[in-house]
Amino acid sequence: MLRITCTDIAKRYIKEVLFKDFNFTFEGKKKYVLLGSNSSGKSTLLKIIGGAISPTKGEVVYSPEEEPQNIFSFSSPEMDLLDDFTVQELFELHFQFKEPKIPIADQYSLSGLESFLTKRYGELSSGLKNKIKLSLALFTNTPVLLLDEPCTNFDDANAQWYNNMIQDYCQDQLIIVASNQTIEYQFCSEQINLHNYKPILK
Repeated sequence: MLRITCTDIAKRYIKEVLFKDFNFTFEGKKKYVLLGSNSSGKSTLLKIIGGAISPTKGEVVYSPEEEPQNIFSFSSPEMDLLDDFTVQELFELHFQFKEPKIPIADQYSLSGLESFLTKRYGELSSGLKNKIKLSLALFTNTPVLLLDEPCTNFDDANAQWYNNMIQDYCQDQLIIVASNQTIEYQFCSEQINLHNYKPILK
C-alpha cells in the first residue's frame, strides 16, 4: 500500500512561518482535503507533498520509494501551459509522457472539448483553461492525484462535471485536495485543517 509520510514539515517565507510540526501519513486510496483560509499555506503544503518545492524543515517519504513524477498527477490554477499550443497538441504532448486512463478521444468527449481542439490555449477563457489542466490531471493514470482549488473559474455545471469525473474515474487513487470550497472536496472523508499547524503567537 502506498504511503506518503510527512515528518516535522515546516515552511517559512522570510519571517513568516506558514505552518510547522506537520506530521501526517497519507495512505492507500483515501481522499483527503487540506483546509484553511486564503494564504494559510494549503497550496504550499500540496507542492511539498508532491515534491515540487522543499520544506524549510522536515521530510516527505514515499513508500514504496519512487520518483515524484511517477507518483503524482497535479492540477493548480497557478500552472502554466503552452499558450501557442492547440488544445489537441497539449493533450498529445502530455500523454507522450504519461499513461492515460482512457483514450484521448474519450477525454475530449467527456470534457466537452471537441469543438476547441484547434484553438490555441492562450486564446481560451479562464474557465476552459482550468478545465484543460484539470482534465489532464484527472485522466492520467497515477497512484496519487493532487488538486489545488480545482473548481477555480468554474460555473455550477463544470463543478458538477468535476465531481462526476472524480466519482467515475478517480476512485482507485489517493486524492489530496487543497480547498476552502465545499463543492471541491465533498467526496473527501479525511479533513486536515492547517490552522492546527500554525505557530502560536506570544
